[in-house]
Parts: sequence; C-alpha cells; structure tokens
Amino acid sequence: MSIPQFYTDRVNGAAPRTHETLPESTADGLKALISRRIGADWLAKEFPSYCPDEQGITGTNQYDIGPDLSALVPGVSWPLWQEEVSDERLFDVLEYVGQKVAKPSDGPWHPFFKHHELSFDQKAGQAEFRADVNLLLSRGGTVYEMTPGMQIQRLGSPEVQAAFRRLRPATGDATLDGLIETARTLYLSRKDADRATAIEKLWDAFERLKTIDDPADKKRSVQALLGHIPDAATREVLNAEMKALTDLGNQFQIRHHEVGKHPIPADAEDYVAARMVNVIVYLLEQSGRLAPA
Repeated sequence: MSIPQFYTDRVNGAAPRTHETLPESTADGLKALISRRIGADWLAKEFPSYCPDEQGITGTNQYDIGPDLSALVPGVSWPLWQEEVSDERLFDVLEYVGQKVAKPSDGPWHPFFKHHELSFDQKAGQAEFRADVNLLLSRGGTVYEMTPGMQIQRLGSPEVQAAFRRLRPATGDATLDGLIETARTLYLSRKDADRATAIEKLWDAFERLKTIDDPADKKRSVQALLGHIPDAATREVLNAEMKALTDLGNQFQIRHHEVGKHPIPADAEDYVAARMVNVIVYLLEQSGRLAPA
C-alpha cells in the first residue's frame, strides 16, 4: 500500500528520513493511532466481549488486554500511556498490536440488545494499520518502517537501502551466501547490537569472498577475483579499495576486539556498511555471482 503524498511532498519532495529517535509529534501520533484502533474494536477478535446471549462478539474486553500486554511487553502498563515510554517500548507495542489487529465490520443486528454482531478481516486490518504506521514514520522523517510481517525495521540511509537492495548473492558457496543474508537481516534490525553484528558478518563475508576463486592461496584468489573486472583502471581502484577495507576491519572493532581497537561510531555505521556492501556487490556482479533482480 503506497504512502499518500501531501502538498509539501509534491512541492518540496518527501521529508528526508534521517531521524534515529522518534520526534515527539511522531511518537504522540503513533500512541494515538494505537488507542484509536483499540477503542474502535480492532483488537476485539483477539480479546472479545460477547453479547449477553453469547451468540456473537459485540466489542473488546479491554480487561483481558492489560495482563497479556504487560506479560509480553514488560515495562508497559495498562491502560496505555500513563507513563512515558521509550522508542523501543513503543515499537514493541506497535508490533504487539500489529500482530493482533483485525478490521471490524457490522454483522447481524440484534434487535433485543440493540447492537450489531461484529465480523473481522485480519488481513485488511493489518494492511491498513501498517499503512497508517508507515505514514506517520515517513512523515516524521524517521529511519523506520513496519514490514508486512508487522515488525518495525530500520531502513538506514538511502545509500544503505540502495546497496542492500542490490545485494543478491548467488555464489554457490552456502557459507558465503549465508553470511551475506545474515548481515542483511541483522543490519535492518532496530537494535544497535544487531547492526554491529551485521557489520562483522559483512567483513566475514568479504574475507571469504577473497578466497572463493582459489581456496588454497588467498593472494592468488584475490587476483583471480579482480581478474573478472575487464577494465584495468577499475581493477586498480577496486584493489586499493579492498586493501583499505581490510585495514579498516583490522583497525576498528569489527573483526578484532583487542585493547586499542576503536568501535565504529553509531553515526558512521551506515557509511561503513554501504561502502562494504557496494564493494561486495560489484565483485559479485563482475564475477557472475549476483542473482538477477
């Protein structure tokens, strides 16, 4: 489902998605969205309140939501928003609600109790809830979105997004392909620790890629890998870039964690990841190991 554009989007372009922390207005909008959906019985399929004749669902049993939510999302109390919640906790609540929403609609009318029996469409409800969440995250200029699996995912910078979209390994080496896919999954996580692990996996994949043409001799293998690049000047540039990335991996806390090694600053992670992914993509592409789009 596409995100609708507003006047300023059409005139000035979409807001740059750079915020790692939710703006207050975005957080407030997300909280209000959750409250509206609960109040409008979008969680009634999971937490039903039945008609007195017990023949249909007529609303939401909100007393049942609190214990379930508090058990699954520790630190969040019921009723919601009595206290400040971190972005992490808000994301957890969004995922919790997203997994349970189902769009209600009026079914048969009960004249005696004067109410409709509700019916539900979970697929439509999740699609609409996801679209609403993503509109707020996009308009707030955040680096997050909700996936079709109803999970909050970090997009990263536009450069990282573009690089990972092109990263489609088909090397025939299950270990190498697995390292690359693990790196992609972890890097898009909203957790800082996962992104650090993803960068380690990228460097592990890079080191394995350097041995794939001649496992018995790494230097010969690197030359064979570069030999897939027909243009001599480009080969020279890629050779220098590969050496620079090897040095970067050795100097920072990527592949080594001895005293004296430096952690990659959080605000440099996208730059470092995009640089490595682009090199890997180019080498895979030139050697015929990149799956078609």
